[in-house]
Amino acid sequence: MAKDINIKYTDKDFSSMKGQLVELAKNYFPDSYNDFSPTSPGMMFIEMAAYVGDILSFYQDSQIQETFLQYAQDPGNLHSMAYMMGYKPRVSTSSTVDIDISQIIAASIYVRTRL
Repeated sequence: MAKDINIKYTDKDFSSMKGQLVELAKNYFPDSYNDFSPTSPGMMFIEMAAYVGDILSFYQDSQIQETFLQYAQDPGNLHSMAYMMGYKPRVSTSSTVDIDISQIIAASIYVRTRL
């Protein structure tokens, strides 16, 4: 019978997830899988699962960060949260002008003198 394991939700990096997956395989599948060498195909799948977990954890943290006004970085999210709180920004545009620039240059005669 497999032992109950305590799953930790705070260790969300690749090496922690890989270690937890190895412990899970040792506890729940002690007879069917026991080759935990770095070159075994089973370790490849464990590392791929840990990689996917690491990437998903990163994206989850990024999405959660965008829900807090003081930590959001995306301008669209900042505007949405500001509008939600009742802020109505004054929209201003930059000034533009059409201008013609000219300069009058006096004609001069170049006189060549001989010595």
